[in-house]
Amino acid sequence: MKNSNAEKLFDELEKSYEEIIAQMENIFTSHQFIKKLSQAHQDIYVQLLNEYSKNKHPFKSVHSVIAKRLGNFKHLVKYDKWISKSENIFGTKNGAMVWQKVK
Repeated sequence: MKNSNAEKLFDELEKSYEEIIAQMENIFTSHQFIKKLSQAHQDIYVQLLNEYSKNKHPFKSVHSVIAKRLGNFKHLVKYDKWISKSENIFGTKNGAMVWQKVK
């Protein structure tokens, strides 16, 4: 699902990526990043979930976009690998990207 309001909200959330990346360990998963970002910007996060509420998997859809947008910060992080077992915000394990800070 793509709509202009969701894109604007993702753009607004992305303005905080550098600040959140700075708070992360040198190596982190997309799940860890999403948790910290969503805690810091609950208002925008909830609005995004609402935008995807008619989607069968709104959390997965929103989280996927958040994680992929980390790739816009190549000057700060680089994609390291995919792991199949990472704890998500629900406490269950599924796949996640692993990112490494660029020194």
